[in-house]
Amino acid sequence: MRRTCAQEGCDAEGTHPAPRSRSDLRDYIWFCLDHVREYNKGWNYFEGLDETGMEEAIRKSTTWERPSWKFGTSRDTSRHWRTGFEDPFGAMGGDGSSARQEGPKMPEEERQAWSVFGLSPCKDGQTVKKRYKELAKAHHPDANGGSKEAEDRLKTINWAYSILKRQFNGEM
Repeated sequence: MRRTCAQEGCDAEGTHPAPRSRSDLRDYIWFCLDHVREYNKGWNYFEGLDETGMEEAIRKSTTWERPSWKFGTSRDTSRHWRTGFEDPFGAMGGDGSSARQEGPKMPEEERQAWSVFGLSPCKDGQTVKKRYKELAKAHHPDANGGSKEAEDRLKTINWAYSILKRQFNGEM
């Protein structure tokens, strides 16, 4: 199907889309190359908006028109089964208590394993084992409709458990 340029009196093929209005940017008028250039020179996205409306449109577009929150305001961690993120200076709302570590530094893979489990390093193997069972049950693919993401999460949980088990030398 051949589209004709929307410019009155032009019978060239309309191969270039241009938005009809700011409110619906996916509703197009089709022009030839010369006429789309002319249309675009005269089209102003912010036409008809006052300064406040313009500022609001610019702010929304900086976050791709998605909602955002200040750092550290969300306490809902149920969606984040593994963050792998430390906040040593309290910039994200924590108390910054992890800024100083006493004693030897923990190996990176061990730190990641504790992060996967959502636990602080401890000496109680039963606590780790209990947490492993909770996570394995919640993220098992059979409990999540055979989800590939659940399978990947379970692999990560199993990896973390194997790292943490080494610390307890079979006492779990």
